[in-house]
Amino acid sequence: MNPLVGALVLILLGLLGAKLSFTTARAPLGPRLIFSAGTHFLFFGFLLGSNGLGLLSRPIIDQLYPFLALGLGWVGLLFGLQLERRQIARFGGAYVAIALGQAVIAYTLIFALGALLILTAARPTPPVIATLLATSATACISTPAGIALISNTFLVQGKVSRLLFFIASIDAIVGIAALQFAYALYHPGELQAGGLSFPVALWIAIALGLGIFFGFLFLWFTRRKPQQDELVLFLLGLVVFAAGTAFYLGLSPLFVTVTVGAVVANFSPLRRRIYSLLQAWEQPIYVILLVLAGALLDFSTWAIVPLAIAYLVVRMAAKLAGGFLITRALPGASFAPPTLGLGLVPQGGISLAMAISITLTYEEFRLGSAAGVELLFGTVVIGVVMSELIGPLLTRNLLRGVGEILPRVESALAGGRDRSGPDDASPDAQDTGGSDR
Repeated sequence: MNPLVGALVLILLGLLGAKLSFTTARAPLGPRLIFSAGTHFLFFGFLLGSNGLGLLSRPIIDQLYPFLALGLGWVGLLFGLQLERRQIARFGGAYVAIALGQAVIAYTLIFALGALLILTAARPTPPVIATLLATSATACISTPAGIALISNTFLVQGKVSRLLFFIASIDAIVGIAALQFAYALYHPGELQAGGLSFPVALWIAIALGLGIFFGFLFLWFTRRKPQQDELVLFLLGLVVFAAGTAFYLGLSPLFVTVTVGAVVANFSPLRRRIYSLLQAWEQPIYVILLVLAGALLDFSTWAIVPLAIAYLVVRMAAKLAGGFLITRALPGASFAPPTLGLGLVPQGGISLAMAISITLTYEEFRLGSAAGVELLFGTVVIGVVMSELIGPLLTRNLLRGVGEILPRVESALAGGRDRSGPDDASPDAQDTGGSDR
């Protein structure tokens, strides 16, 4: 099959999917959960992949690296633009400590449990530990999309919902940094004979330096305040070149482009304009990532299903424990409920982007007789979908328990009155200035 056909299919699905599938504000809550999770696009991708029509078979996907670089880089750059120091400082140190602290605790608990299981079941080889570190990184982060869906549906306003928005908007910092640490500790080049071998700190410094370099290069190109079309071309070139360079060097494209975004957010006078441009194309890029994730899925063994359920359960327990421990340990966090982790179950597009990145980096290493990386990828993708489906319901229960969902609003919704706010999947639905993916 000609790769050009696969590229055209991706572009068409990205444009049509974003146009037709995210306007769900007037739909009942159940269908909205399905649409906001993007399950249907994963299904389309699976049908178009090697197990279906073959339009997006694995050899074709291997030739579509510019699209993969564009998707992963776009997600990373958009997230990095949220890391404006003045914007984050508005919320105070307690908010930042809770956001990062619960993610660090969740990551540690997930990795510790996974390492314990590996030690009892198999010999911990470098590829196994690398994939465990990377999987733990995908599991420790949250997304504001599910929180936005519940907040807009039930007209929620309160301190806890505001805290949830803030946490879910920045706690991916921990997962993205942890993923780069995994790449540095077990660099894909070092796992191959004759590959480059550098200390861990040097690989991290290279990734950080690469992001800073591309960030300031972009600042130099845009110093004359380019026109809209020119700025779009600069952004496309920046994203593809930065993410592609990271892929080539065996670094995390998300970490590099998040660093680029943070540089632009804190030093560019055009940051609001750049963010608006990236945000306008967020949904098509998200659709393309979902389709590619579906095409990469391989159900060669049904062990994926119980593993995905275990991934979901362990992650929920870790988020609950992380929320409980950090809110009890911090003196200034008494306003946060001990069950805060219930509102942080949805994962979203960054976790999927991380899973795709892991697969493309470590796919050549097989664990035992099974294709371990493909198994890991399927586990994470299905786990993310399940978290997106049940996460908003858990968020609703949390906000109802703390009194931020009013009984009269629920009664009005139960009586059939439309009380929803803006489109749930819209990035404008949250108050932290961040993307909902």
